Amino acid sequence: MPVITTDMEVAAARVRTVPLRYRHFRQSVWQNYTDVGSRALACGETDLAHRMFSEALIEARKEYTVDYRLAVSFAHVGHSLLSQGNFSQAANTYLRALSIARNIGNAPKNFEIMLLEILGDIRLSQLQLRLAKRHLSRAVSLREQFFPAEKEQLAKALLKLASVFSKLGDADQALALYEKSKSLR
Repeated sequence: MPVITTDMEVAAARVRTVPLRYRHFRQSVWQNYTDVGSRALACGETDLAHRMFSEALIEARKEYTVDYRLAVSFAHVGHSLLSQGNFSQAANTYLRALSIARNIGNAPKNFEIMLLEILGDIRLSQLQLRLAKRHLSRAVSLREQFFPAEKEQLAKALLKLASVFSKLGDADQALALYEKSKSLR
């Protein structure tokens, strides 16, 4: 997740990532916890960030219907766990966020792609290559389907996937993905 440092960047990020129907929560308790957690994480205060994101998650769970804020809250808790070096708990939290994002109709696809790529990175660092391959393959597929014009991001995702195939010993597939990535740049 990109580090957000100024108020203008926070507002711009919120407009990009929060669907229109949830922007009225801007002044809510959930949003306040999320903003403080984001700033704390940007400043390297991972314990405070984790506490704030956990509080935001509690607020999101109070809603009667499952919405995008719950998925975002789980992702933020995952970010704080990841920054603390707790990879296995972070992966589980990202999986919960991904499950929620897939089951609600208004979650942006770029959010799902981000979660899949982070999960792929975590699995790759843990040498769980088959899981990394599954997550990164799905991310590449979604990028090709929904964001074909974002060639730089697709090229990066293809390179990660090529790395996984290389580590799995499938040199032909790794080379094909590398060439496809190279053609996009």
